Amino acid sequence: MAIERPTFSESWYRVAAQKPRLRSTVQSYRQQYRGQLWHVLRDPSNNQFFRLNDAAYHFIGLLDGRRTVEEVWNACNEDLGDQSPTQNEAIQLLGQLYTSNLLRGEMPSDAEGMFERYRKRVTREVRGYMMNLLFIRIPLFDPDHVLTRWVKVFGWMFSWFGFLLWAILIGIGLFHVVGRAGELVNQVNHVLAPENLIFLYLSFGGIKAIHEFGHGFACKKYGLRNGSGGEVHTMGIMFLVFMPVPYVDASSAWALRSKWQRIAISAGGMYVELAVAAVAAIVWSNTGEGTAVHTICYNLMFIASVSSLLFNGNPLLRFDGYYILSDLLEIPNLSQRSKDYLYYFVRRYVYGVTRARTTANRAGEKRWLAAYGITSSIYRVFISVRILMFVADKLFFVGAAMAILAIVTWVVTPLGKWVKYLSTSAELSRVRPRAILATAIFFAAVILGVGAIPVAEYVRASGFVEPEELANVHAGAPGFVEGYLVSGSEVDPEGKPLVSTGNIDLETELQVQNLEHVVLQRQLSMARTSRYYEVQVIESQLDASQEAIDELQRRVDRLTVVAPIHGVWVAPDIDRMAGAFVRPGDLIGRVARRDSPIIRILADQRVGPRLWDARTLIESADVEIRVRGQAAKLFTGTVTNFVPAGSNRLPTASMGYFAGGALAVDPSDPEGTQTLEHFFEFWIEPEEGQRALLLPGQRVEARFYLGHRPLVFQWWQAIRQLVQRRFGV
Repeated sequence: MAIERPTFSESWYRVAAQKPRLRSTVQSYRQQYRGQLWHVLRDPSNNQFFRLNDAAYHFIGLLDGRRTVEEVWNACNEDLGDQSPTQNEAIQLLGQLYTSNLLRGEMPSDAEGMFERYRKRVTREVRGYMMNLLFIRIPLFDPDHVLTRWVKVFGWMFSWFGFLLWAILIGIGLFHVVGRAGELVNQVNHVLAPENLIFLYLSFGGIKAIHEFGHGFACKKYGLRNGSGGEVHTMGIMFLVFMPVPYVDASSAWALRSKWQRIAISAGGMYVELAVAAVAAIVWSNTGEGTAVHTICYNLMFIASVSSLLFNGNPLLRFDGYYILSDLLEIPNLSQRSKDYLYYFVRRYVYGVTRARTTANRAGEKRWLAAYGITSSIYRVFISVRILMFVADKLFFVGAAMAILAIVTWVVTPLGKWVKYLSTSAELSRVRPRAILATAIFFAAVILGVGAIPVAEYVRASGFVEPEELANVHAGAPGFVEGYLVSGSEVDPEGKPLVSTGNIDLETELQVQNLEHVVLQRQLSMARTSRYYEVQVIESQLDASQEAIDELQRRVDRLTVVAPIHGVWVAPDIDRMAGAFVRPGDLIGRVARRDSPIIRILADQRVGPRLWDARTLIESADVEIRVRGQAAKLFTGTVTNFVPAGSNRLPTASMGYFAGGALAVDPSDPEGTQTLEHFFEFWIEPEEGQRALLLPGQRVEARFYLGHRPLVFQWWQAIRQLVQRRFGV
């Protein structure tokens, strides 16, 4: 049976006779993680921390400069038994402490060679600094004396009383904006407007400065309370995607024993930032639109909600949310340990390395490390790609250079290290054929699955339901709306009227004309008995009166609007027209036939050309359709008509970007129907039995089948289209 922790090491002779000891300036703090005692060593010269378990700390504590390493190791074996560090663990621990400047003692040349891999830490830090150009940090000054002087003034915010006032303030801020959600959403469209950029930048810099001082005051508050930690010696500017924002180094919080105090320090920036946003919400709701104060307050709210919650509060990025999650789970160095655990899983269960050491100290940590390692890696690649695309939009050559550097960092370098590990690692000496075979199978499966096996290819496009026969309903005569039929009702020409209007003047005029007609009839009767010479004149007057009555009656009849065809009455704003005055020709609504709906799909320049090129295949295959808001229902249909990219005027504004559609529209167009690019149009006829379930005006998503192609060709085409659209190349 293989030994997971071999006791002896062939390199032990190199350090056995050495007499090192901890430097006198090193500080030590005790902490509890998941019921286990840990010791944190701090180097005040660079504010770096090093964590040891109880057995490792016992070993280091016995190093006093007089005892040899071997004497100390033997003493640990007597004191701790099986819990004592092995010789390999002792060597690794000494090397890490030595290169971290925590250990004092001369090392022989061969021992220094053994620690060469630890010395590379400085080189890696410099290389990481140069390669991480999107997050450059420049320290400026030591804020510790400022925080010490003012902590008594601002420290109360991080007490139970301060938290209560904070909660009340947040509640008041929400109360002022909850009824104006629509206005808040509409104003988002103007955040990146050129005239707002100066306000956005000033608001961003100001609120981030307050954010960092929140961390600093929280760290100083709890550090002074506990008599340890709390020192904040670095504050400067970090260029976050070339945008300068302040930052503060509050890493001395690691010295605090209470995880809740460490969590409070990590959340201190968002804590004060949300308080500022609440004050801004109150001021915003009580100032007039268009004023500078109103605009700045909105920018403060926007920054607090977007940057704080999506970035600072996101645990998948190494900002505040990451450290909060790390303390809540009691898993220090969560990011690196999660990566190492994934490496361990591959080495142990795929390569068969029986001596592989896991980074999970407890059974409950395994799930967290695996889940965090996978999700954080995927998300960081995603957010890094998005940032690179943003930089390339503004500075193309800089973005292209950074993209090449990212490919080298994320692909070429890891592959090189992997090949070197497979060919030279000592831990694979007994299982190297298995490791190489497993790696070869993995790459073969990836290459075969991505580059050789055809996979069904689909594209999606948005559209809306429109009846094949649609009749507009207009007002026939001037009048006030007195009654109407509810929108969505089934109607026909012989059924109930759609809208009833009233016009007192017109109805009175008809009554007067009828009375005049009766008088003329009586005059005609009298003329036929005594005044024959007047009969012809009165008869002509009667004919003219009858024509006037007929015309007035037709106008009165038009006050009642009936359906021109059988179908569904579509008038979403009809309830607002009650009592309103309408003129002849005013559009009141529409009547649509439900038995013959047509789905109109509008495709942009990314999807449209692909559908156009594959129109022969599309015509012979069913199209899958789902109505927005009813994803569980699947409809099918066939394409009946293709319209190439010849129009840039949308049939309805609901398909535009600002109305939730996928097509970009011209912001200067008041109707919201002028697109920035010409679009393709495809007409789909639903299956016979599904037509009655579709309603005019419904938004739909259609999925078109484009045949089978290997994934690598599908991805390559998507990347080419993305580059062409974003950079016009």
